Order: sequence, then structure tokens, then C-alpha cells
Amino acid sequence: MTRHGRAGPSGGRTGPHGVRADDPERCKEYLSGIGELGTDVIDDLVARLREDRRAHGPEEGVADWMDGPLDEWLDHIDHGYVDLDEETMAAIAVGMHEVLSMRDAIILSMIADRDVCDRDALMAILTRPRTAPVSAKVRDLLTDAFENRRGPDLTRCQAGVTMLTGMTRLMPFAMCAQQFASIAYILWWLGDCRAAAYALRSLAADERCTLAAIILSAAQRGLGPACAG
Repeated sequence: MTRHGRAGPSGGRTGPHGVRADDPERCKEYLSGIGELGTDVIDDLVARLREDRRAHGPEEGVADWMDGPLDEWLDHIDHGYVDLDEETMAAIAVGMHEVLSMRDAIILSMIADRDVCDRDALMAILTRPRTAPVSAKVRDLLTDAFENRRGPDLTRCQAGVTMLTGMTRLMPFAMCAQQFASIAYILWWLGDCRAAAYALRSLAADERCTLAAIILSAAQRGLGPACAG
């Protein structure tokens, strides 16, 4: 059991099992069933994450917070499913809001090949983002992916974007900047014209979101990775 608790922040509601990313009608149904969490629940999650990082150090606190949620996230994108439960979505969403390395790891889990960016690599990115080896790893992963004309796995990206969309319905708008920016990044990576719109949503939630500003500028200038054409 992780220190942020596994009982479920909203009574443990679980979405329909087996909702695939390539089934738009069931994805729509799944997303329509997600409602915003109460302020008291979100405040409690934020306080618990901050206390974990203070009490146990940033590295251990982040590793413990994402221990279960990261496994759930990876299992879903690996198999093309989107039906994360609210507890897991809330843990990831709060983590992305509080710690940017959590956002970066979530993004890399979608665009990087699993054989070069496995769970251990993602946990290193989550917990030790500023160390030289991890910084070099991230740079190399992004460079290789950027120059790869084959592009990331579409089903993984579809699943990830759908689950990130679910998080934007679960959290108050002001805490959704990183989810919107991550969606914008993936859509931009895929050459999807909606990238700029999601970047603007991110900036509306938090005008200081650097990633969203970068994506908006790149999309408006027609710049993108090799796979985006």
C-alpha cells in the first residue's frame, strides 16, 4: 500500500472494464461517467504528496506515490485500454500538477519504445530527473523518437490521451494544465491539428505552462517530428 492510500479518493468508483482505445463509443461512455472530485479530496491528496516528499525526501516520496499508479498506467497503454479507476487517475493527475517529472515520464511512456524506456527507466525519470545520467537518457530518447519516421505506437498514444482526458474531467480546471499540455504534445507529435487547441487550454489553466507555449509555437509554425510529416 502506497502512502497516498489505496482505498480510493471518491469511494472507489471503477469504470467499465475492458474499454479499448480504438472503441470511440465506449470511450465516450467511459469519459461521460467521470465527474470532478470534491475539493476536500483533492486538497487531501495534494497535502499527502507534499508531506511524503518532505518526510521521506523527494526521490522516495515520488517513487512511493507512483509505485502502483505507474504500473496501472503502463498496463493500460501496453494493452490499449483506457478504463483507469478514479483513484489511479487522481494520483497521477495530482502528481503531474505537483511534480513536472511525473508529467515527463507519462509523456515518454507514450512516445518512446518500451524496449528502451521500460518501467525502471520511467521511475528514474520520475525520481531523479536532474541527475546527469537521467537527463542524458531523456535527451537521447526524445532525439531518437523525434527523428524516427515510424512514429510512436498509435494505440498507446490513443489510450494515453483518453486517460489524460479523463483526468481533466476528474480535476478542477486550474489543475489540468499539465494534462492538457501532455495531450497537446502527443497530438503535435502525431501531426494532429488539434494540438494547438489543447495547448491553448493548458495556457488558459496556467499561463506559465512552458510546454504548452512551446507546442503552441511549434504548431503555429508548422514544425514537428519526422513522423508528423
